[in-house]
Amino acid sequence: MDSVKIVDAAIAGDKESFMAAFNSAIADKVGDALEVKKVEVASSLITVPETEVEIDEPTNVETEIEGSVDGESTDSNEVVDEVEASSAS
Repeated sequence: MDSVKIVDAAIAGDKESFMAAFNSAIADKVGDALEVKKVEVASSLITVPETEVEIDEPTNVETEIEGSVDGESTDSNEVVDEVEASSAS
């Protein structure tokens, strides 16, 4: 363990051993942290986050168009003629 070496060197007063053990411990921790971050970044680049997409179902809406009745096209003059013919009878 690096921490044991650091403490032993500090107690002994060995400055060079202390610095070497400390630098080694820090280098190991930084290397481990970089490896974790590298894996995290790589996995975020490769996988696309799943998102739920709501699809609205179309509703059946019938629209009345001017001049048409029940989908049949009628001319306004034809309607007037039919009314006049029925009132004349």
